[in-house]
Amino acid sequence: MDKPLGKSSGEITIDVHLDGLDEQLAKAYELVETIEKARSLADDLAKGVNSIKLEL
Repeated sequence: MDKPLGKSSGEITIDVHLDGLDEQLAKAYELVETIEKARSLADDLAKGVNSIKLEL
């Protein structure tokens, strides 16, 4: 029968690099930034259109 293990402490670090994952994450962040910029521009455009309508 196996002997019980004594108390111990330790740390295990697993460093995994998946091919292409970093590039895909960078592209995803870039896409989010592009969408946020497009949303901001659309909001500005909508405000401009509303402003023109009010002047007419």
